[in-house]
Amino acid sequence: MPRKNTRNTKGRIIAAAWKLFYEQGYEETTVEDIVFESETSKGSFYHYFKGKDELMGTLANVFDEKYEELMETMDPALGAVEKLIYLNHELFAMIDGGVSIDLLARLLSTQLLARGRSICWTGTGPTSGCCGRSSRRASRRGSCGRTGPSATS
Repeated sequence: MPRKNTRNTKGRIIAAAWKLFYEQGYEETTVEDIVFESETSKGSFYHYFKGKDELMGTLANVFDEKYEELMETMDPALGAVEKLIYLNHELFAMIDGGVSIDLLARLLSTQLLARGRSICWTGTGPTSGCCGRSSRRASRRGSCGRTGPSATS
């Protein structure tokens, strides 16, 4: 018997949840709504998540999927800085069109309450690899410098 693609199931749940959070709002979205939209089961949902609140930490998964998609279509001849500009532009366009400010605020407050442990940006997905490599290359070439308050810290 073929094994189900667990990444696909978890990904469908995450994608459905964020779609519904954006359309209906976080408070108005139920686990039942997410299960229905993702075409999965409650058992699958609770296999991956303890509850709806745990989905707040999955925005990085949404971003990683977008970065993977963009990496397939990005011109490999672009320099490191141009790649970062392209990726950031496309990600911000996705956020602007699909993630409400209320959701982002809720995510930020969730992260602030996490007491030092990161639940969004884990540094383990394609996002960190691609952006990390590009920013290191740009830094080595001197074409990308730190500016603003963080430059002195």
